Amino acid sequence: MTPATLGPPPPGCEKRSTGFTRPVLVCRGEVKNGAGVVTTVTTALTTSANEAPRRRNDEDAPEAGQSLTARLSAAPLDPAARRWVVAALHGDDALAACASGEAPDLPMPAEPGSPVRRSRRSYLGRVEVQGFRGIGRASVLEFPPGPGLTVIVGRNGSGKSSFAEAIEAALTGRNLRWDGMPTAWRDGWRNLHFDDRTEITVELQMAGDSQWTRVTRTWAGASVRSAHGEVVFPTGETGPLGELGWGDELLRFRPFLSYDELGRTVTGRAAELYDTLTTLLGLTELAETERRLAKACDRLDKQQSRPARDLGYLVEQLRGSTDPRAARALELLTAPSIDLDRVAAVAADDGPSDPARQVVLRRLRRLAVPERALMADVVSELRGAAMELAMAAGTKGDRARGVVQLLRQAMEHHQRHPGDADCPTCGAADALDADWVARARAEIARLEPAAAGAAAAYERAEQARDQARFLMAPPPSWLPADSDLGQVWAQWAAGAELTDLGELAEHIESTGRRLRSSAVAARKAATERLADPTDGWAELAEQLAAWVDDARAALRARETLRPAEQALHWFTACARELRAERLRPLASHAERVWQRLRQERHIDLEALRLVGRGAQRRVAVDVSVDGTGSAGHAPGLLSQGEFQALALSICLPRTMVPGNPFGFLVLDDPVQAMDTETVEGLAAVLAEVGRHRQLVVFTHDTRLPDSLHRLGLPATIRMIHRDAMSNVWVD
Repeated sequence: MTPATLGPPPPGCEKRSTGFTRPVLVCRGEVKNGAGVVTTVTTALTTSANEAPRRRNDEDAPEAGQSLTARLSAAPLDPAARRWVVAALHGDDALAACASGEAPDLPMPAEPGSPVRRSRRSYLGRVEVQGFRGIGRASVLEFPPGPGLTVIVGRNGSGKSSFAEAIEAALTGRNLRWDGMPTAWRDGWRNLHFDDRTEITVELQMAGDSQWTRVTRTWAGASVRSAHGEVVFPTGETGPLGELGWGDELLRFRPFLSYDELGRTVTGRAAELYDTLTTLLGLTELAETERRLAKACDRLDKQQSRPARDLGYLVEQLRGSTDPRAARALELLTAPSIDLDRVAAVAADDGPSDPARQVVLRRLRRLAVPERALMADVVSELRGAAMELAMAAGTKGDRARGVVQLLRQAMEHHQRHPGDADCPTCGAADALDADWVARARAEIARLEPAAAGAAAAYERAEQARDQARFLMAPPPSWLPADSDLGQVWAQWAAGAELTDLGELAEHIESTGRRLRSSAVAARKAATERLADPTDGWAELAEQLAAWVDDARAALRARETLRPAEQALHWFTACARELRAERLRPLASHAERVWQRLRQERHIDLEALRLVGRGAQRRVAVDVSVDGTGSAGHAPGLLSQGEFQALALSICLPRTMVPGNPFGFLVLDDPVQAMDTETVEGLAAVLAEVGRHRQLVVFTHDTRLPDSLHRLGLPATIRMIHRDAMSNVWVD
């Protein structure tokens, strides 16, 4: 190929090399704006011997591939799989109907991601800011409307970011950088040197209009969210910002790019850049459809595997039951082939397994044992009687009581046997005559007063024994002897054979406590079992029936899953191709930008790929170093400056996407961490983008305007200043 040549330059022009494939012709001139500010404009025209200068039509769309509808029509899919794809495109309700086998034949919906409308192209013309961030009294920044590069240069704190954020706040009502800041930082948005209202006005040149469209946002309260926005159209009519017709295009094409956003492009959350690009390329609905279809397949897969997963637990539960129906169910579930109908029949039998036991349980629920207070009273009486008896033992009264008792027994014997006068004790003949009876009665009468105290003690002891024996009644005949309560009750009743008052008291205290505890437990258990007459089988039967339902659903899911997975496999491959087609022009542009930014570095940007779905979605950035590939591992190979260059390579082409209604892009501090060579490459890239879009760059780094001047690239350079009272001006 013959090298490009230039003829003699016209007056005021000179030849410059820019590192492009063709030299440029650089011309300079001065233009005065309405405010009388002189701006130096540098224009570069690329020419060659065989090629006339050509301006690319930035509305040209990339070559479109085959649509999803056409691909689906030509796909070798089963009718059932095709219905799954169409249902996924219609939404969750259609997918649910398809999964249940009730989905009718649905029409093919609108192409996912196809453009619905195209808004008019807009350019920035003028921005006026007062009381916002670092800007106090009203300050104005004007731009040449239409494509071109404008660079605003100023030191840190001069108001550059305040202007950049003001444009974003006016058009969107928020600022992406603010959202990531602490509340205290966000609350400091008002300028401290300005007491009047905070207001931002942005004038836009809309395609087809000869007059400006003015957007004004005014803050009435202390909150940054308290702003009111209004748009004034060229006709003089006013309305809310929604009447501009941008809708979600502000989010999709986002004509603002700060240093923070550039940093997050490569090093931020993996899904963030993926979502940004899919939204930009109109692929959100495609990704959502793929997610819906994958989720439906996942549900079906879980549904078909659930019975096998739950069977082990169910078998263990059945083994822990003594109900004969559990044994029958175990036999069926552990057979080589499970008969679901027979298992369902066992689960349907959920009545009581032993009616006679229900009678016992009802009696147990009403069973009463001696109250604790009554036991305590009897124990107290036994111990009191024992103490009184011990005090009377061995006394004269005790001896007198014994003699009285003996004489009365002898008299009772004589009365029962009047013909027998012999003494039953000593055997003396004819000792029990009438005279003896008289003497015995006299002796009894004499001894009774002395024996009264001891007699009362013995009487009290006997009554205490009777009370204790009354408490220790035998267990009911219906109470199972081998039950816990039956065994304790038998021990309790055995205490009636005791005669010692102390032993009786100890028995009532210890065994009585156990009796009451066992009775309470038995009544509680009886109440619980009566609440479930099946003694736990009803719950097992319910689990068994639910498992049968799951098993039958799993059989249906297995049949449904096959076409669903076929649909997902096809759609995933199709979506991958569509994403690659939509991304290809942007990725190609990004590679060209990187080639200019990388300068002498031996790192090549091989490709950008949208991969994964759901939580695994990300943008794979494939790079190679000295020809050695490292697909998807760019962060481990790049310096901070190279990170910045890579982020710009990805973000700048976004503004060139067809259908973008914003003819402008505001870049805030894109030069940070770049070396001088990279800045020169950036200058060339920005100038190239400026041929197609209105590019506004705010920077503190004078190397960028120096590079633009040195390379003779077309740009409008403005200087911004700020004094101690937040007065900001641009010259």
